[in-house]
Amino acid sequence: MAEVKKVKVCKRCSGFDVTELKGKVKSKDYTTGCIGKCGQHEGKVFGFLNGEFTVCDTKEEFFEKIGALA
Repeated sequence: MAEVKKVKVCKRCSGFDVTELKGKVKSKDYTTGCIGKCGQHEGKVFGFLNGEFTVCDTKEEFFEKIGALA
C-alpha cells in the first residue's frame, strides 16, 4: 500500500496559495490536487494532514499544524 503524504491540499479551494508550502514541507511530503471538499468550507483553510481532514480558521493555524507533523 502507498504511503499517505503528510499534506494534501487543493490548489483551488484549500484557502491559501499552495506555493507557500515550499520551505515548510519537503516536496516529497506533500501533494496538491482535488481533495473532494470544494465549496464546503468557504472562508476556512483546509486539507489532509497525515490522512486526516483538517479545517482551520487561518492559514497560520494550518501551517502550525503542518509544522507539528512528525
